[in-house]
Formats: sequence, C-alpha cells, structure tokens
Amino acid sequence: MPLPNLLEDRLRLPLVAAPMFLVSNLALVTACCRNGIVGSFPALNQRTSEGFRDWLQQLDAALAQIEKPAPYAINLIVHHSNPRLQADLATCVQQRVPIVITSLGAVKEIVDTIHAYGGLVFHDVTTRRHAEKAAEAGVDTSDEIVPGIKDPFKH
Repeated sequence: MPLPNLLEDRLRLPLVAAPMFLVSNLALVTACCRNGIVGSFPALNQRTSEGFRDWLQQLDAALAQIEKPAPYAINLIVHHSNPRLQADLATCVQQRVPIVITSLGAVKEIVDTIHAYGGLVFHDVTTRRHAEKAAEAGVDTSDEIVPGIKDPFKH
C-alpha cells in the first residue's frame, strides 16, 4: 500500500510529537509541522469546545502560510467520562482534522467517522490487548501508513 497522500512528501521524519496534556499548544504544533514532523495536542488542552474550535481555525490559518507543512494530530479521549467527546469530535469532522489520536477506548464508530472524510486514526496503546482492540476498531496501522515497517503485533 502506498503512503497515504496526507503524509506523502510532507514528513522529514516519521515522527509524531506527543500530545502532552497541558504542555502541547499551538506554537509547539505549528513549529513541529513547519519542520516536517506531525505536531499534536489533546483537545482537552483548550478548556472549552468553543476554544478548541478556535484553536483549530488558528492552526489551519498558520499552516496555510507554510509551504508543505506536515499534518497535525488531535488527541481525543474517547472514554465515556469525557463530556466533551461528541462536541470535540464534531469539531474535528467540521475542521477535517488530518489525524486523530484516540485514547482510552477504541470505538469503531469514531474511527469510521474520521475515515469518512479521509482522516487517519492512530490509537494510543499501552498493552498488546489494547493494540488488538484498536486494530479491530479499524485504526490505521503501521504497515498501512509506512509500508515495510514491521508491525510488532503480527507474527
């Protein structure tokens, strides 16, 4: 499978700057994307869903000024304890966030929603079982993103 158009010729290195809670911000993400790596931040770093939408609009405007920036990623907490999940997911769809990194749950409907507009879905895992559940939900896997990368969960 060829590299998805979203990533082709846009990465200097196949890296994602971690979406760090309360640390990652627009300046960091913009700098990452300007320098050829995927910048990311958790949706919850912005204190409200409205503020999150504003950040995405500001980020899109900043990246539009850069020739061939790397795409950015948003980390969504998909656990039922996140009261903003549906509003933030709707904003990701509206803004066509290039990459969504899901955490604390692998939900097929969310993966399908992001894939429907052409976005990629990565999943934050800590165990083999979490990785298997994420793959079952349809997240994009390493061999789909970068052909030839060995998937540590395939034998």
